Amino acid sequence: MGYLVSLAAILNMLLYFGMLQSEGNNVFQPVKLNVSMNRTLQQLLLEWNVSDDMEAYNSEVKMDFDIQIYRRKETDIVFSENYSTTINKSNHPLKLTWHSDVPLECMPHGVRIRSRVAPSETWSDWSAWEIKDGMDPLDDGSSYIFPVEKVIEKGSSITFCCIAKKNDLLTGYLFNGSIHNNTKQRRITFTEKNVPLSLFGGINVICAFSQSSDNRGTLLFVTSKPDKPKYFDCETEDMMTLKCIWDPGRIDEYINLHQNKCAANFTLSDVSNGQVYCSCSGKCKRCEFNMTSEQMNYSLRLTAQNCVGWEHTDTVVDVAHKLHLAPPDQLSVSYQNATTIQLFWNLKPTRNPLQLLCQVNEMNDFHPEAKEKEHNITGWFNTGSPLFINLYGLQSYANYTLKVRCGAAAHLFWKWSEWSKTITIQTNESAPSGKLDIWSDISPCLEECNVTVFWKTPTGFRANGNIKTYEICWKNVEEPNVHCHCHSTELNNYTISLGSRSYEISVSARNSANASTPSLIIISASGTNDLNYSEESTANNTAHGIYLSWKTRDTFDGYVIDWCMVDPLSQTCRFQWKRFGQNVSSALITSDDFSPGVKYTFRIYGMEGDRAYLLEKKVKYLEEQEPAHDPLLSISAITSDTLTIHWDSYPENSLPGFIRGYNVYVKMEHGNCNTLQEFEQLPGNPTICKYTIKNRNQKNYTVRHLKPNTVYLLTVQAYSVNPGNKSLEFQRITTQSDRSWGFLGIVLLIAVPLLLIACTCFWKSDCVWNRLVPEIPRPYVSPFQNKSLIITDNSGFTPDKLLVMKKPVSDNEPDLGKTLEHKFYLNPNYCPNQQEQDVTSKKPNSSLTPYQPLQDFLTSKITCSPLEAVQNNFSYTSQNNMLSFVVQQSNTACFVENLQQSNYKNQFPMESPPRPFVSVENMDFTAASQTLCSKTSR
Repeated sequence: MGYLVSLAAILNMLLYFGMLQSEGNNVFQPVKLNVSMNRTLQQLLLEWNVSDDMEAYNSEVKMDFDIQIYRRKETDIVFSENYSTTINKSNHPLKLTWHSDVPLECMPHGVRIRSRVAPSETWSDWSAWEIKDGMDPLDDGSSYIFPVEKVIEKGSSITFCCIAKKNDLLTGYLFNGSIHNNTKQRRITFTEKNVPLSLFGGINVICAFSQSSDNRGTLLFVTSKPDKPKYFDCETEDMMTLKCIWDPGRIDEYINLHQNKCAANFTLSDVSNGQVYCSCSGKCKRCEFNMTSEQMNYSLRLTAQNCVGWEHTDTVVDVAHKLHLAPPDQLSVSYQNATTIQLFWNLKPTRNPLQLLCQVNEMNDFHPEAKEKEHNITGWFNTGSPLFINLYGLQSYANYTLKVRCGAAAHLFWKWSEWSKTITIQTNESAPSGKLDIWSDISPCLEECNVTVFWKTPTGFRANGNIKTYEICWKNVEEPNVHCHCHSTELNNYTISLGSRSYEISVSARNSANASTPSLIIISASGTNDLNYSEESTANNTAHGIYLSWKTRDTFDGYVIDWCMVDPLSQTCRFQWKRFGQNVSSALITSDDFSPGVKYTFRIYGMEGDRAYLLEKKVKYLEEQEPAHDPLLSISAITSDTLTIHWDSYPENSLPGFIRGYNVYVKMEHGNCNTLQEFEQLPGNPTICKYTIKNRNQKNYTVRHLKPNTVYLLTVQAYSVNPGNKSLEFQRITTQSDRSWGFLGIVLLIAVPLLLIACTCFWKSDCVWNRLVPEIPRPYVSPFQNKSLIITDNSGFTPDKLLVMKKPVSDNEPDLGKTLEHKFYLNPNYCPNQQEQDVTSKKPNSSLTPYQPLQDFLTSKITCSPLEAVQNNFSYTSQNNMLSFVVQQSNTACFVENLQQSNYKNQFPMESPPRPFVSVENMDFTAASQTLCSKTSR
């Protein structure tokens, strides 16, 4: 029995697992697919079953369905999704709704479905396509456009379709004024994306057909639902009318539809009782209604609605705390004096007297950077009674702009009214307040000094009217009884001529009301001022400021710095000065007119009461710059290894900075700076050498250790702050050649011939000695009427033939010579031989006439006669005759008369032929001696 039970259990288990395996492998094919069309909602409704066997719904199996929908053709799938559900009797048959974004009338739609049992991966076969043809089944011989007069929201997309009737074709369509042409066909669809807000009346959409009478059109309305109103609030001006305002949001979007379609509307109602106070449409932003005297609290609702939807907002109004008065009006002024006025204004009438707080805004034109000043006043306002306020402490002769606003006083205050219209008034004039700031510039002088007095309005000075003139007065301090001199001017300076004593000068400003308090300055007695200007660096300067410092003294109660600002166009001086306190020892003088590279001179004074004492003079630059051009060069003393450079000084007022030294640059085409002592190589350029001269007063420099016959490029640059920042412009110089070898050659050329001559003369020393050093006679010389006669003893000479030229030749005189132009000739070719030298050394014969001394000449008659006398007294003399010397003076020939012949014998036989004669005028006797010697040697 137990065996049978066990066998039955096993059989049941096998049957159960077999059923499960059969169910897992079973595929339920969808059947009876039905598709219906809802044209109003543009929806497709799908219905189907999973099997003809109803038992399938009893298994409650989870199934997946794959649904596909196409348009126009099977390849254009527009929807493909999986739909999962558990099949049972409650969902029989299965249903699905699909919304189409394209009008279903426009084109055919096909639907198919398949299924599977989860979790199996095996799908059933697709069902057959269930097709809906759109308008074809409804064709009644008319053309159509879908959809018709549709309302959509801004920014969405919409698809239209045009369907032609039988035997007709489409040619195109028009959307919002844009024409689109298409190929001729019976049915078309087109989609417009991100559609904008429509204009009033909507957007036109037209389908064009071959037969224009069949054209179809529709309107598309694009809008949005109203925004929720913002900033909804209510207030009253007079406790009689309640005015409500709000921000409606996008108002322009509400009026694009036709009024009958979707106009926006705003309704203001009471929440407590439903009473509608006002209603408006379109660009509605406010509405107002009359309050009842008893009701002071209102619970209000504002509703905005159109065809798309609606929005609302609520608020509660306590009228007593919502008082917003109208702007004050009818402002007027009553003048009290130069510093006090009375201001009046009025308000809109109210239901009851009100306690108000009013505020007066005061703004002046003499301190536009100052904040506006406000005055508050509290008081009761009754209709017909104006409000007023007194304004004190105003500035004389000043323009004031006034305006008023008011609000509820104390705990009822909610907000100010709008400002009233402004009123501008001008207060009356009064005497100028404060003193002028005066200063003076004294020209150098000895007795009469020109003093130019300057003045300006300092901070705190008020003209309190139109300044008509400035009054300047001066008097001699040392003579108080002398009358004071005064002068009026409209300028801000005046020049007066003062003596060498101390003077007190006062200046005051005058308007139509009165004059200001005079400002005083005392000009000390003239004296010498030996302070020199000190040059200072640009340390602590700023972009527009020059820094100055000075030594303070306890005796001074303040300091003044003055300077001259030269106008670059007119070159005129704009005199400037600035005052400083007693404990100030430095200052930064700032001005937009300061320029780099311009020299400014400053004078620092110490003030002792109204007297000024000059302490320092300074010369400074805002920013020092290098000279714009190099100094003019001149080069001298050029040798083979040195040269000297000279340069000119710069004009004093043309320098853009203080000259602190000079840089001398030497450039070589070949070589380096090692050959030039004291020079250093320019970084980055080994061919340029630099030497820095730190003495700015030095204007020359000698460059040494140069190479002979070499080209050098030279230049000199002055530097102020940054030496070597400018480009170099060189001057080309060539050193001289080295003459040492040339000089040695010249010496050799001269020395060698001289040495040869010396050797030759040494070889013939006796002849040379006799010719160069003859025996010199020593006659006695005595004065004769300021005329010197030199008589030479001719015993030591052997004269050659002498001839007096141009003497008439007589028949009884021998033809031994001729006189020619009073010139004496000798024969330079004559050199006696050894025998002749022996003869010349012998004494003359005693039987001959002895040599006549000078006394014979003194006893002889001296005659100064013309040339004829000479011709009559001179005769030919042989070698044995001695010719006396003749002295000429004052172009008159003076000759010695009664010349006697000597009795020396002839040295040559008479038959010896005469030798040629040579003129001795301007003859070099040394050369003649050498010629004689050389001929003797030969």
